[in-house]
Amino acid sequence: MNKASNRSLFFYQGDKLITVKEGDQHRAIFRNAEQPLAELSTDNTQAGGLLAIDQMGSVLVVQGSDEQP
Repeated sequence: MNKASNRSLFFYQGDKLITVKEGDQHRAIFRNAEQPLAELSTDNTQAGGLLAIDQMGSVLVVQGSDEQP
């Protein structure tokens, strides 16, 4: 009997988050030196999007490809 794993794995490069793995879903975070810019999902269930961030680098909004600006 297989149990579904509810674990989330977080991968960092230095102190910057670059990948999140939740079960079979993977999300990659694309960034410049200091700011996250976009995220991309490696499965077909979630679209990626551009990230709107504040001056501290917190993500406020994710704008997907199917949304209008």
